[in-house]
Amino acid sequence: MSSGFNEPDFDSAAEVKDRTLWWWAAVGILVIAFLGALFIWGRSDPNVSRVRARHILISFDQNDPADRARALERAQELRQRIVDGESFSKLAKEYSNDNFSANRGGDLNFQEKGSLEQAVEDFVWTAPIGQVSEVVQTKYGFHIIRVEDRYLSEADKYDLEMKRRAMEGETAGGQ
Repeated sequence: MSSGFNEPDFDSAAEVKDRTLWWWAAVGILVIAFLGALFIWGRSDPNVSRVRARHILISFDQNDPADRARALERAQELRQRIVDGESFSKLAKEYSNDNFSANRGGDLNFQEKGSLEQAVEDFVWTAPIGQVSEVVQTKYGFHIIRVEDRYLSEADKYDLEMKRRAMEGETAGGQ
């Protein structure tokens, strides 16, 4: 006699349970694959030189001399405040016009050699770690830069060593 209700099918419930197990296994495999990909792609190429720097950008209207003068004055004032001991990060968060790095205290993260504006490149690859630049002008405005860290590839280390030896040879030969 039928009561009008469907009786539960225990075999189909077990089948759903088995599928759930398979779904969890698939999720686990995807997580492991994702972590493996991050590990492989997250490693930096030892053949590429990189530098980590912070900057404060004070932008200005290229066609307005008064705005340029105001921006230069602001940049010089901020540089002096940093030299006098104020926090570079705090000032970058408050004053930098670079939307990409301002909220991170001006941190540009690691940049490959040749990826920055030439005037910035000239400073970050020659200045000692921790040194604050003079005010540097690019097409984006005025920058105050501090080098945080630098990694040189073996090829760049070799080039620097050859240049150093050449300079020593010129100095010794010129005396």
